[in-house]
Amino acid sequence: MSRTHLLAAAATAAALALAGCSSAPPVKLYQPELGGAFVNAPASAVAAAEEPVGEFWRAFHDPLLDSLVQRALQANTDLRTATASLREARALNRFADAELLPNVGVNAGVSRIRGTNDLGVQSTNNNYAVGFDVAWEADLFGRLGDARRAAQANVLAGAAGVRAAQVSVSAEVARNYFELRGLQEQLRVAVASLQTQQAALELVDARLDVGRGTALDSERARALVSSTASNVPALEAALIRTRYRLAVLCGLPPTALDAELEPVQPLPGLQAVQLSAIGSPSALLRRRPDIQQAEAQAAAAAAQVGVARSALFPTLTLGGTIGQNALQFSDLGKGSAYVYNLGAQLTWNLLDFGRIRAQIAAADARNDAVMVNYERVVLAALEETEGSLATYTRTQRQTQLLFESARSSEQAAVIARERFAVGSTDFLTVLDAERELLSARDRLAQAQTGAATSLVAVYKALAGGWEVPAPEHHTLTEEIP
Repeated sequence: MSRTHLLAAAATAAALALAGCSSAPPVKLYQPELGGAFVNAPASAVAAAEEPVGEFWRAFHDPLLDSLVQRALQANTDLRTATASLREARALNRFADAELLPNVGVNAGVSRIRGTNDLGVQSTNNNYAVGFDVAWEADLFGRLGDARRAAQANVLAGAAGVRAAQVSVSAEVARNYFELRGLQEQLRVAVASLQTQQAALELVDARLDVGRGTALDSERARALVSSTASNVPALEAALIRTRYRLAVLCGLPPTALDAELEPVQPLPGLQAVQLSAIGSPSALLRRRPDIQQAEAQAAAAAAQVGVARSALFPTLTLGGTIGQNALQFSDLGKGSAYVYNLGAQLTWNLLDFGRIRAQIAAADARNDAVMVNYERVVLAALEETEGSLATYTRTQRQTQLLFESARSSEQAAVIARERFAVGSTDFLTVLDAERELLSARDRLAQAQTGAATSLVAVYKALAGGWEVPAPEHHTLTEEIP
């Protein structure tokens, strides 16, 4: 083998050895110290080893809630935006894959050239050309490979973003739905109390007319009726706003669900609002889509650092042209018309006056920010989960106590009304009992709403069981090739 062939073989071997080398830094993610169970988990949930379910809203056995969530998952604007972003990431990933392949083009042209030869004779000639252009960048220092890895990570981030949007939208629909039912219950309690108080006012006025009552009792009863009636407009306004919010979450105009949501339905009882399977903190960090998204964004940012660093090294482009060139159109296709031009071009920006290093510094800073963001997302996920579990367990106890309080207040109000009717007590006692009964019923309705919404918050924090079609054959626990 000649010296020239040896040099060529050595250069080829070196190019193959360097091809695909990455300049990206390693991805070092934040790893918190975790226990085996959540601190605020109920005892029944700690004993259960199962992972939380994905379609949590079905546990409430409410067909209307099921329908609302399904409509929101199909038409919610935030979810559609996340899906469009995923489609964009997939398209850019296909572009990054294609950048690793040769660029092949077809060219054809004709030109007319007029000139003068050495003897001063002018001539006019036509030139016909047709051929193929090929160009391929040898990825010696990993620029294209890192760009491809960044694009793949962005696809994974987009898929996780869709799952995060699904969790958020379904939880928001369920929360607003239970708040709607809670407001309906508060309104029902207010209207029922108002009717009872109006009946008491009529009784006091009748006693006043026959000289058995006092004007003070009558005014007190009238003030209680007015006070209770004043709560109704605020509850009605809150109901309207919540209905509008549910419609918009489902991708509909604000008033589209008014007729469907108008019928009053009871809130889930204490037995229906239960929590069992929650998994472990370590499983939570693997399962939550916002953490998966932050992890993929960290991988993409590290790969972009590699893209920026590769600008410090030369770029080798191989290419050429194969085709035909003739002075007569009829000569195209003849052997004498064939031409080719093959070669390599090495480009190295040596005097960039710090521009490349400034871009590297910017990429490093973005990478640091993304790593910090991953840590923030992890800590926020743990905080949200522990906080929602603490609220859930304590709201359960509060609801039970308020249920007993409302039952005792109702019995006290009945006794006070009976004693007043036979004249064994004054109306002030009845008034106090009615106020306490209304307050107890209202607090119970709010607590029942809180019990349902706190369970929704727990399911949202746990984010279990969500699946979307995988954009690639990779998972976040694998190294992106």
